[in-house]
Amino acid sequence: MENARYDAGQRANRVGIITNALLTLLKLLAGLVAHSTAMIADAVESASDILTTLIVALGLKIANKPADQEHPYGHEKAEAIAAKFVAGFLLAAGLAIGWKAIQHLITGDVETPGVLALYAAILTIAVKEMLFQYTIFTAKRINSTALKANAWHYRSDALTSMITLIGIGAARLGYAAADPIAAILGAMLILKMAYEIYARSISELMDSSAPPEKVEAIRQIILSVPNVKGIDLLKTRRHGNMIYVDVDIVVDRRISVLDGHNIANEVRSAVISKVGDVKDVMVHVNPCHPASLHSACQKCDKSC
Repeated sequence: MENARYDAGQRANRVGIITNALLTLLKLLAGLVAHSTAMIADAVESASDILTTLIVALGLKIANKPADQEHPYGHEKAEAIAAKFVAGFLLAAGLAIGWKAIQHLITGDVETPGVLALYAAILTIAVKEMLFQYTIFTAKRINSTALKANAWHYRSDALTSMITLIGIGAARLGYAAADPIAAILGAMLILKMAYEIYARSISELMDSSAPPEKVEAIRQIILSVPNVKGIDLLKTRRHGNMIYVDVDIVVDRRISVLDGHNIANEVRSAVISKVGDVKDVMVHVNPCHPASLHSACQKCDKSC
């Protein structure tokens, strides 16, 4: 299962690297020949895509490693760390592109871009949108934070290319300043994307809880296990693309330690088998007391 997940992720990365390398060359050539600041900025963003895709590939490789003595919980958080690097490169690219465009506006060094830049922008939008759809589909299928971040990086490139297209078109109609203005707007979109990816990766590294609907699904699975009277405590935490569950279940206080142990094992097996991205479940067994009948003990009777 993990090997299939890894292979799918790395396949998406290889497609991304090859596509971005070709687009970078095309856009850089078009930007230089057609004298388009916005298109050159677009080429820089595509070049950054190659680097970030390599980082994502490395993150997936590390995350795929099994648990060891130094990392007994596994290496899945490597994907969130890779996503932070992606956000960092997006931030740097956005600031560089925006600053260069502002300089062109201040100095008045603005030229009317050639028609080649227009065609390059149209091609980029189409290719990058297809690459985004393919990558986000793969990322959701294998539940990869880093690959999702990279997919949105591709979408940011498609959006900046759309703004570039508008700017080049306006510049060719006589509004020369529209080209660097388009580059500035594209830079702002890149910075917004960088913030969102960074915030998501930080949340994951901070052991954030699973989504509420998933927590509720886990709760219902636990309560459906025979002889589980209720739940005193249920906590979840994200660990890369996986989830850890900690639960205190309530059982009849008159049963043996062995019976309580067997119920705990049933709970663990039920959750792991029915929720695909749960890596492990830590179950603590609490005895049911009459005083708890109106709280956790949902299936108790007074004789418990």
